[in-house]
Amino acid sequence: MQCETPVLLVVEDDFLVRLTLVDALSDDGFTVLEAADAAEALRLVCDRRDIAAMLTDINLPGGADGFALARAVRVIRPEMPVVYASGRYSRATDEQSVGGARFLAKPFIPTLAAEVIRDLIDARTPSHGMPARGTMHGPM
Repeated sequence: MQCETPVLLVVEDDFLVRLTLVDALSDDGFTVLEAADAAEALRLVCDRRDIAAMLTDINLPGGADGFALARAVRVIRPEMPVVYASGRYSRATDEQSVGGARFLAKPFIPTLAAEVIRDLIDARTPSHGMPARGTMHGPM
């Protein structure tokens, strides 16, 4: 059962991009937690069971990229919907990404991110809490 205000984790190392996303997604009805790197994001995922989805940049500082972060998150929370974002990648391959994840090419409009995230949250089956099978999407 989803709460009225879904909790979203935004992982982005660029402060201004993160601030813009946090503000826009908050205005769009999400409660937004933020992390600047994979280690901080993993701490939040371990501490907060109410996180409904994660939007992560692919290029992150500190050794772990968004792909590694998503794989680690899926060990802890196998049902966690994931949206990747990148200005360097034009898409993410199935070998790199976790199942059912989506991809947004930067720059993107935050309302598009909100739509994609809501679609992923809504696609989870209530009986199992698992994301529906989906495919990666290229630039939107």
